[in-house]
Amino acid sequence: MGLPRLGQGERVRADMTSPPGTVVFPFLEAVVTTGLVWMAVGYLDGPGSMIDPLLRNALVAVWAVLLVWRFLLPVVRERRRRFIVTDRRIIARAPSLKSRVDSIPLRDVHSVRRHKGGISVAVFGLDRPLYFPSVPRGKKVEGLIQQSLPGRQGYYR
Repeated sequence: MGLPRLGQGERVRADMTSPPGTVVFPFLEAVVTTGLVWMAVGYLDGPGSMIDPLLRNALVAVWAVLLVWRFLLPVVRERRRRFIVTDRRIIARAPSLKSRVDSIPLRDVHSVRRHKGGISVAVFGLDRPLYFPSVPRGKKVEGLIQQSLPGRQGYYR
């Protein structure tokens, strides 16, 4: 499922995704896992080794599964995270493979503020604000949303 299409005359003011720094730990984990597993494979392939080749192939298969599970899936999830502010609405997609897209019209937004590294958006008709964790450049995004709110053009705290 992709992001919703923009309306006629709708302009994107900010389009944020997870920064590349969020995939550093999975990358380092993949490097360490690869090093350890392939050292073991090298030992199994050593001269005079009487180890069954099936064990070596099983070790390579385990390495491939670990690489997909601990590196590729986290990277794909994090890079799918999106937070878009247009002149009419906020569009947010969570960091998962089958995530739904939230689209909040700015006319329904009461207020917005940064909270613990994310953005908290108070929407009319909801008991509690919606919280979007880990939004990059939170101060800038908060200011853009504040400026875009109806009746508050030019307001920036």
